[in-house]
Amino acid sequence: MSTRLKKPAQIGSDLNGGRLDAFKHSYWIAMLSTKIGVKQSLKLGKAHEKGNYLEFKKHRLEDSILPDSASSAMDLHNNQQGVAALGRCAVPITDKSVQQEIMKAIEQGHMMIIKKDKLGNYLYCDGTFIDTNVWAGKWNIPKCLIPSDKD
Repeated sequence: MSTRLKKPAQIGSDLNGGRLDAFKHSYWIAMLSTKIGVKQSLKLGKAHEKGNYLEFKKHRLEDSILPDSASSAMDLHNNQQGVAALGRCAVPITDKSVQQEIMKAIEQGHMMIIKKDKLGNYLYCDGTFIDTNVWAGKWNIPKCLIPSDKD
């Protein structure tokens, strides 16, 4: 991922369920699609998420947290949006044009993120706090996926 993004405040710094996480997945799939094709890229994205489930079963962390079903669903959705953003890029496709289209998709709410409070605590869809200790070691944590323009 480019370290020279023009709008870092809009992306934020949350690599675990936030806009930066959404950007990371969609950008990766979009750029991968330019190299190996859309179908293969999406297939690789699905394989990555299956791998996360296997890592979860072994209690291995990804990006310093244990993977879960909501994060996986978010990533798969954002992978699809990365391909869609790629399709909106002007030809020739450049790193900058892909980044711009993905940023637009984030700003317009086409990506999904996980609902959190200002302290980074996960929230149920009704806005109440999720006690992650209660859900420790569980795959199906009821985290709430929301459009990327609603954080």
